[in-house]
Amino acid sequence: MPRPRLSLTALIVLCFAAMAQAAFAEDKPLLTAGTEVSSPGEVRPSNELVRVVLGAIDKDDVQQLDECLSDEGLKPRDYAALLRAVEIPAGAGRSLWFVRPSLKPYCFALYGAHLFRYFLIEDQQSGAQPRYRLLYQNGGDFFAIYRQQSHGLNDIEATGCIVSECRSARMSFDGSRYQTVRCARTTWDNQRREVTEPRRCGGDDWRDDQSSGFARPSGN
Repeated sequence: MPRPRLSLTALIVLCFAAMAQAAFAEDKPLLTAGTEVSSPGEVRPSNELVRVVLGAIDKDDVQQLDECLSDEGLKPRDYAALLRAVEIPAGAGRSLWFVRPSLKPYCFALYGAHLFRYFLIEDQQSGAQPRYRLLYQNGGDFFAIYRQQSHGLNDIEATGCIVSECRSARMSFDGSRYQTVRCARTTWDNQRREVTEPRRCGGDDWRDDQSSGFARPSGN
């Protein structure tokens, strides 16, 4: 008996379904992190990564880290004990290191009201000595790194929330810094179901990745 032939409409539907599934797999985060959620693969950061973080925060933050080390009975200046890092290979002798404050021991210096501070650091191994460069730092509720790359580095997404909404900004590397390319807003309906909709980037005076006003922008 001859096999039934698929109609053109059915073929188109199957084609779009396959494309959607492939796109979902491509856009699935390689790393996700939240204020109260650790990420798989976390390790104690190297001294080089710690130096980059210390150079990015102010003296008051460092003083609070010193106080946390003392309170926890840890060695003075052992800042790596209060941080965690995850490596994301970016190819061609480059890696991205995501560095965040540890959940245990917990130190309030790099945490805030329902947010945590984090740092994205490039590690270039192409020369005689590794080179580390701070690419992005922020504070918020969630952060993700994606498989898709621009100019050799992975796309990222930062999210900041308040009780009534969250804002997310998808960013791509333009060769020198991360730039916002897509924005979204998440709210909840009367049944507390999550509703996510696109929003225009730079649509108001607050950052595209923050609903809380954690930091006012110098320009979107």
